[in-house]
Amino acid sequence: MHKAYIAIILLVATWLAPFAQAQTIDHVDAVFTVKYNNKLTDGENHLKIHRHQNHYEVTFSMDHWMSMATQTARFVMQDCQVQPQHYASSTKRPLKAEITQRLDFDWQAQTAHYQDNDTQKDFALHTTLYDPLSFFFEARCDLMAGKTQFSYPVIHKGKQKTHTYRVVGQEKVDTGQGTVNALIVERQRSSKNRKTRLYVAPELDYLLVKIEHQESRLATINASLKKMEYQVQ
Repeated sequence: MHKAYIAIILLVATWLAPFAQAQTIDHVDAVFTVKYNNKLTDGENHLKIHRHQNHYEVTFSMDHWMSMATQTARFVMQDCQVQPQHYASSTKRPLKAEITQRLDFDWQAQTAHYQDNDTQKDFALHTTLYDPLSFFFEARCDLMAGKTQFSYPVIHKGKQKTHTYRVVGQEKVDTGQGTVNALIVERQRSSKNRKTRLYVAPELDYLLVKIEHQESRLATINASLKKMEYQVQ
């Protein structure tokens, strides 16, 4: 369960990005609640976003009995075009060794260097590749522009993969910020047993307000926005 838990919280973090078509967000400090198989979990889940001109830093931290995890990304974004700079993650489970991953992007040399506990690998940057956080910031711009399907090449766990999402409907969602109308954005997957749906609220500047994730027939995870403080320019 812990891997799915971390993955779904990571999705929550990345869809609360700043964007170009509305007021620029200087910082975000948000808290999320998570349910596993419809039962509320303990622990704290925090997201922080900071902007300095066109440079962004995103940090997500999770403290739970199942796992302690941190995800950090730095990137440059201008006119909704994202250029990743650095990504790092660490995960520590009880009685297990810490798992770390790191990505560094050298755009002048056109190389992205990946490193984890066991592997080092380079990826050519002839076209833009994204880390597991930064591509969502550009995807939100596509959603606001009216696109109903979008794909991005991502370096994830030492492999290059294409993530594709499609708008499949609308629904009212209850959150700590009140009831809102949300677009339902579903990740396209080859497995019938795995499903991820993101609920994005246009009336809240296209912030993500809920995620539903089915990892298997026996494991479902829901994450909801509890509270958020932010400042816009």
